[in-house]
Amino acid sequence: MRIVIVGYGRMGREIEAISRERGHQILATVDPLAPGATAASLEQLPPLEPASTLENPVTVIEFALPPQIRENVAYYARHGWHGVIGTTGWDQEREEVLRPAREAGTGLVYGSNFSVGANLFFRLSRYAARLANKTGAYDSAVMELHHRQKQDSPSGTALTIAEGLLQETSCKNTIQPETLHRRIEQEELHVISGRVGFIPGTHTVYLDSVADTVELTHRARTRQGFALGAVQAAEWISSRQDVVPVDEFFNDLFQDQ
Repeated sequence: MRIVIVGYGRMGREIEAISRERGHQILATVDPLAPGATAASLEQLPPLEPASTLENPVTVIEFALPPQIRENVAYYARHGWHGVIGTTGWDQEREEVLRPAREAGTGLVYGSNFSVGANLFFRLSRYAARLANKTGAYDSAVMELHHRQKQDSPSGTALTIAEGLLQETSCKNTIQPETLHRRIEQEELHVISGRVGFIPGTHTVYLDSVADTVELTHRARTRQGFALGAVQAAEWISSRQDVVPVDEFFNDLFQDQ
């Protein structure tokens, strides 16, 4: 598989290493700030030969900053590139951002978290919330911690967890991500964020009753799990022509196993 990496920070370099280990060709790396990147922007890339086709696709893996996401996805669509989008912080623009890829018929998979372990956690936390909801005894909340350099808050992963809990909890209908200076309402699901040091990512779901507290935690130790999942998703989407959330990739992955 031929890969272009957009975002050549720590995650991008991990993606590069895993891609090479799995026998893929890195065509270019793009980052305006990272030393050693092939180009500072997509527009500075030379034409790729041969051009991307269904038989010989170029697949881009992007973990970058959200302000460029709309222009980037449009660029990928114009060039017939398939894509894995791990950039977060653009949910409110989702349909507009993804429209060029849908119209071009290129394969694209997007999501807040490509870690296999985190996606297991999404499913476990939803199942736990479903069981707790049957009792009527448990309140719920989500807490996340990340390194100080993270640009968005709350994390996309925390919002994905919260969206799953809302679907399983009858008394909750709103995600509340803000610091509150009032009592939280019963229908609000509080998502609490912290930024400190060098933490790659820790997410905890709390199910709390008068009698006890159940805590479920996913704690990332390195970026390797995120990078491996992204490369596996690229392998999966490179032969497809649809635009899908990362859940569809992991549904296939877990079903096969």
